[in-house]
Amino acid sequence: MSLDVLIVGAGPTGLLLAAQLARFGIKVRLVDQKPQPDHQSRAISVFARTLEIFDKLGVAEEMIKRGRQLQGINLYTDGKRIAHVSLDNIDSFFPFVLSLPQSETEKILTQLVESLGVKIERDVTFTALEQDNDSVTATLWHPDGEEEHCPCAWLVGCDGARSAVRKAASLVDKSNNIPALFLLADAKTHWQLEKNEFHVFFSSKGELAAFPLPQDNYWRVILDFPADTEAPSNPDVKFFEQQSRERTHLQASFNQPEWISSFRVRQRIVNKCRTGRVFVAGDALASHSPVGGQGMNTGLQDAYNLAWKLALVIQNQASTDLLHSYQAEREPISKSLLTFTELATRGVILSNPIIKQIRSYLASFLTSFGSVQQFIANTLSELNINYAHSPIVGEDKNFSLTSLIDSLRFRYGLKAGERAPDVMIETVNASKRLYQVLSDLKHNLLLFGGLDTKKENYTRFIQIAKEIEEQYPYIKVHLILWESQIPDILDWHQLILLDPKGKCHQRYRAFSECLYLIRPDFYIGYRYQGTDVSKLIMHLQKINFFSISNKTIPLEV
Repeated sequence: MSLDVLIVGAGPTGLLLAAQLARFGIKVRLVDQKPQPDHQSRAISVFARTLEIFDKLGVAEEMIKRGRQLQGINLYTDGKRIAHVSLDNIDSFFPFVLSLPQSETEKILTQLVESLGVKIERDVTFTALEQDNDSVTATLWHPDGEEEHCPCAWLVGCDGARSAVRKAASLVDKSNNIPALFLLADAKTHWQLEKNEFHVFFSSKGELAAFPLPQDNYWRVILDFPADTEAPSNPDVKFFEQQSRERTHLQASFNQPEWISSFRVRQRIVNKCRTGRVFVAGDALASHSPVGGQGMNTGLQDAYNLAWKLALVIQNQASTDLLHSYQAEREPISKSLLTFTELATRGVILSNPIIKQIRSYLASFLTSFGSVQQFIANTLSELNINYAHSPIVGEDKNFSLTSLIDSLRFRYGLKAGERAPDVMIETVNASKRLYQVLSDLKHNLLLFGGLDTKKENYTRFIQIAKEIEEQYPYIKVHLILWESQIPDILDWHQLILLDPKGKCHQRYRAFSECLYLIRPDFYIGYRYQGTDVSKLIMHLQKINFFSISNKTIPLEV
């Protein structure tokens, strides 16, 4: 079959999925029913985890250039600041939230997709599908009235909250309305507020959230109203000026609006993410309240999670059983985010004055603790997301009485399924971030030498690395040494990383020999304290990854 994957929907999720699959060498087709991209700003928050993904695709620098870096969150009650959360301590080399309109994000991703040879086919409407065990046939309507029947190996619906793919695949969604009306305006605004931070105001008149936009003095302002309020037919800047003054106790002037809109919140999620050869991702999988700004970022992670799995299966490097893990990993994340965004939204729209006072007290008290600020920052940035309960992650512990302390450090350190930490490391040529060295088109096996490993053991590591790469071409091996220079005994320089101050070893709790298998999406797929690679191979066999010597039939464990 000539077409590997048909993607329906060219929003951020569909664009990222198309780009990543194309980078894997997968044949992709991307269609969208809209004749042109949306020009509204829509989602404006790009979080650290998303920027890490964009960095691997080579577009983070351009995103940052076009956006505005936001360094903190402020909460106010009746005009008085009661809490401040710094974003400087985000556990990433992107310690900020990037304010960037979704329209700009889509422009940059569109350029990336087209540079990879994928044409975005617009004004093409998906209407139906049929599938069997081997393929999917999608019905597409073109603007000239032509009906096309497009066969493909796999189909992914990235076509938004009203997904036609979801409906055609009979993926039932459950929805929940949150009782409130919201009005928003993107406009030029003059007031005395820090331009590189978020601001949320609580007052007896209602709540107001203010988010700086990249353009100088442009802000997004969101107002909440009781659920039974009728939306003003044509709210103008004067309306927002009045509401802002009442809710913030600040003098504010609005002009030159770029977008004024109203919305009500309806959260929804599918009962399952896949049926047969059809998947859904992004808002087609789950749509969230905009409070917290999680929606677009979550959809992008759906795409990044699915892309490498589809690629391995299509390239016959793993069994189709690997694709079950998409549901197992992404559905719990979407459910937990729905719970979080609903609680956050209901927390914002409180009407009881006593509960409002309790909210203000708790916000002020809890954010006074550095650990709470760290948790909020990393959770908001989606760095705390993990797949610890996924069926395709695992670890083996080699408990040793002779190195009890090292065993305990490893045991209670990182966990399989967590995001792999990004740290500075020394290559043969220069200092780099670990993520810059690792590939997102392969798995990466990190062999840590530990603190006191004998030099003669290094030759054994090299032999292990060569054997793994020969049998598993989709695994790239790196030997990480707690050394300031490459020992003379080694000549395999290109994949040796130096950690002279031990910071990488310490972060990975690698005080003795150990290995970590990092997935293409930079989550820990497997870890083991020791270098017995038979344990790793058993794990790969268990999750139905193929080796060169057994390409078509997975070995039995």
